[in-house]
Amino acid sequence: MQQETVFVGTTPGLEGVLAEELAELGFEGEPTSGGVTISGPQGSYRTVNLWSRVASRVLLRVAEVPTPDSLRKLKLRDYGEAFEVDAFGIDPGKWGGVLPSTPGAVKLLLRGTKNGCQVSLDTSGELLHFRGYRQEVGRAPMRETLAAGVLRLAKWNPDEPLWDVMCGSGTLIIEAAEIALGLAPGRNRKFAFEQFPSHDEKSWRALPRERSGKKPLITGSDLNSGALGTARRNAKRAGVLESLKLERIDATKLVAREKAGLVIGNLPYGKRVGERDELGQLYRALGKSLRAACPGWYFGFLLEGGEEHLGLKIEERHHVTNGGIGCQVVLGQI
Repeated sequence: MQQETVFVGTTPGLEGVLAEELAELGFEGEPTSGGVTISGPQGSYRTVNLWSRVASRVLLRVAEVPTPDSLRKLKLRDYGEAFEVDAFGIDPGKWGGVLPSTPGAVKLLLRGTKNGCQVSLDTSGELLHFRGYRQEVGRAPMRETLAAGVLRLAKWNPDEPLWDVMCGSGTLIIEAAEIALGLAPGRNRKFAFEQFPSHDEKSWRALPRERSGKKPLITGSDLNSGALGTARRNAKRAGVLESLKLERIDATKLVAREKAGLVIGNLPYGKRVGERDELGQLYRALGKSLRAACPGWYFGFLLEGGEEHLGLKIEERHHVTNGGIGCQVVLGQI
């Protein structure tokens, strides 16, 4: 069977967990800067688009050509008659105009190499964090792909309780519910490859959108009732509302739970000096609250800095970016 090469991109810092996820999907590859390169049977890009939670974009490697003339002769009709060309690292005087660019068409990426030009097709279209359910966001939204990466870094097991103590619009808890229930992240959206003339709609629709799952123990709490309302509506659109427990609770006044699990959160960032002072106070109060209410729980927090104010023993740090901001995921046990 003919093989294809696919580059699966992700948020910087998540390349390792993306490689783990792809291996679970049946694709082996070594992490590189910004993603993982894999090979597989024809149509592998469809499976990755549909089922990868951590990937941000899936590129089908078409060819590497040495000259503009070889690019001009490249057979691309299986993918379209016109393309939106995105060129980087190549001499526009030499390569420019070889393939005219058509805005709105499937994106063709040209990247300069030491041997000429690498040609790839964007099979995703919109970035993969657009799952199709989140029509409302909170004040500090995180991408769904990053949320999935945080859950993987924390090694959350769906058999364990999960509690997001600052759930906001619900991104982390909705991702967790979908993981536990076995729902494909791309089940409710369209992809660029569906525009390919060679696209086989019947075999695409035959791919499973669900796998066997289990009812999880997931709680999302927030002091802001408006944020909880947004989380509730987002969860309903995703079809996981019945798997979540949403509560209005101040994270600095948590109440103990019977069974330990993973406490998680996208903690607020302080961008100005005054805000950073307030952030330190908030983190100290949060740490005190966690130590009183959640002894024995594991924790996984995404934050920009100031983790020392939590007063928790940090066992692992993973550097990632969130909306262009350098952050870290800190892990440990309370």
